[in-house]
Amino acid sequence: MLGRVEWSVDGRPRSIGRRRERLLLGLFLLEIGRPLPMDRLIDLLSDEDERPPSRADLYVHVCRLRASLRQGGCDGSVRLVRSGSTYALTGDPQLVDLHRFTRLVGLAQRGTEPQEVSRLASSALTEWRGAVLEDVASERTRRGVGTAFDELLISAQLLRVAAEFKLRNYWSLAAELARLTEDHPEHEMFLAFRAATLYECGRRADALRVLSAARARMTARLGLDLSRELQDLREAILRGIPVDRRILRCGALGAV
Repeated sequence: MLGRVEWSVDGRPRSIGRRRERLLLGLFLLEIGRPLPMDRLIDLLSDEDERPPSRADLYVHVCRLRASLRQGGCDGSVRLVRSGSTYALTGDPQLVDLHRFTRLVGLAQRGTEPQEVSRLASSALTEWRGAVLEDVASERTRRGVGTAFDELLISAQLLRVAAEFKLRNYWSLAAELARLTEDHPEHEMFLAFRAATLYECGRRADALRVLSAARARMTARLGLDLSRELQDLREAILRGIPVDRRILRCGALGAV
């Protein structure tokens, strides 16, 4: 479900069918084990530029999806069942990359040792190949079902960065944080960690340039200065004070 909606058996990809059947499978997998009302499914299957499906259309899509799962070698560990006006896909959530990702992030959030947190967050991030239902859902549907997982991705990235910072793996973090701040240019904690990491690598001037560029961008776009936390970090770097948990004031870092 992360990136392309794909189904595989023993590592071999299987055909799912048309886009709407692939989207329907993704919606069932998103809520695996829980019944979904037909009206909810019809709403999520609707695109802005296409005719909304009817209940008869939904029934056809379900039949095609059942056939695809059966022909694709599904051994009964996953079943599509109907009860009244609802459908549900039953099976083990850990067969689904999204649910493996969610479980690993939850374990990382509850971790107490930085090595453990970094390992769990890194394992979660290996599951992430792209946004939820990225290749099959309309933007409206993506906003409706995927936003929370996009935020969970940022949480996983922050957990890993915070743990690696705590472990003093500054040099390996520098390149990763350059990419993360490019992907999330206005995310305060990625900026803070990048500046702090550069500083701990002995690149004081580069750390200050990162903060100055962020300040100029925020002033130009929003008419705002750096947050109090980023100003404190800049002052610590200017004065040569060791950058630690108190300077960063990061909930993710405090957790490890």
